[in-house]
Amino acid sequence: MKFVVIGGDAAGMSAASRAKRNQPDMDVTVLEQTADVSYSACGMPYNIADPDREIDDLVVRHSHVFRDKQGIDLRTGHRVETIDPVAKIIGGRTLKGDDFQLPYDRLLIATGASPVIPDLPGFDLSGVMGLKYLEDGRRVKRFVVDQNVRRVVIIGMGYIALEMCEALRARDIEVDMVKPRPVFLP
Repeated sequence: MKFVVIGGDAAGMSAASRAKRNQPDMDVTVLEQTADVSYSACGMPYNIADPDREIDDLVVRHSHVFRDKQGIDLRTGHRVETIDPVAKIIGGRTLKGDDFQLPYDRLLIATGASPVIPDLPGFDLSGVMGLKYLEDGRRVKRFVVDQNVRRVVIIGMGYIALEMCEALRARDIEVDMVKPRPVFLP
């Protein structure tokens, strides 16, 4: 059986590890579009709050452990762009620009939510950021220090937005929150 997981953060890697542990002979492949895997995305706001912690402290287990010790075919830099549920084939492109296709028997999509960045003038500026991937956390943490940020506007009032508000306030940064919808919390 071929089990494919799309998404390599904590949830995806946990599912892949469990599948391999339960059925050691199963072919388990994880496709992650970034270079980072097995990190606690939900812990990023708390890490950003602490200037003394490295963002890479959120990494639970490194890629080589999954590949070498658990026998999981972990492919970083692989962005899935198509899923054919009838043929049971996924396709996409690597960061190097190579196309790939991969058959599967079972598929798990563990990509998490994505921040919504409005398609409006000014939202393409360097100080406008989303928070999804570990690299986003690195960029936010660096930006806060390098630019001596004193005030931030957060669009949204979901869990991550509220946790980021708390994290930035812990760093003595003023925060304004904008509610794009009439509902508080999703």
